[in-house]
Amino acid sequence: MAVYRGTWPLLPRAARPLPRPPASHIPPRDQQHESAPAAALFLGCLGRSYEASLHAAIHRLGDAIGSTFTTPTGQTCCGSLHAHAGAMERAAALAATNRQAFAGASTVLSLASGCHDTLADSLRGQSIVRDAIDVIAESADRLRLAARPERIALHLPCTQRNVVRSDGALRALLARVPALEVVVLDAGFGCCGAAGTQMLTDPGRAARLRQPLLDQLAASGATRLLSANIGCRLHLANGTALPVQHPLEFLSECLA
Repeated sequence: MAVYRGTWPLLPRAARPLPRPPASHIPPRDQQHESAPAAALFLGCLGRSYEASLHAAIHRLGDAIGSTFTTPTGQTCCGSLHAHAGAMERAAALAATNRQAFAGASTVLSLASGCHDTLADSLRGQSIVRDAIDVIAESADRLRLAARPERIALHLPCTQRNVVRSDGALRALLARVPALEVVVLDAGFGCCGAAGTQMLTDPGRAARLRQPLLDQLAASGATRLLSANIGCRLHLANGTALPVQHPLEFLSECLA
């Protein structure tokens, strides 16, 4: 990702399958510096390059609801893409690494709906894996949110709607922001087309699935786009000039 960031300006448009990774890096809070953690954060592989601002946001939200989230070292990729491609030995090795990294963590929070199910299988019997959206939503009454007179677009990833099922909690969270108008993108199949590695291995098909959502976004008058899966966000961000964020990153910006 560091190499990709450095060469991105020199690459032709067709050779930029992902947006340019941001330069900023916010060091995670190490577990040994915290006391009585409420949960441990799973960062994922691409998340380390693209989601420093999201990791900072989840800590701000944790502080707001009185919870401490830690980021254990040694964690790695969830292995979802490997398993889908049939590389089961590699997927099992990644799962074993994560089991060791999260040993002692009773609850692990996922920040990407596409990683959630595979991570939960890896840590089954050791840790409970929960969507960070659900955890924040349970303590939403502790959040002090400022008015946000803005129209935003919300994309609900297939994995969030059909696997994690945190879409209801997310809608409830956003509904608590005064003056905020939310437009749900549901054109076409509602699927952005990223589909794991499809946006890289079959970009034409991925782009065709994405286009109805981009058309709906352009017609909505929204100023930004929210989506709870990193693969979806990267694929959508490569098709629009609007800011594309994780919903919790946006919610942290609304804290009073």
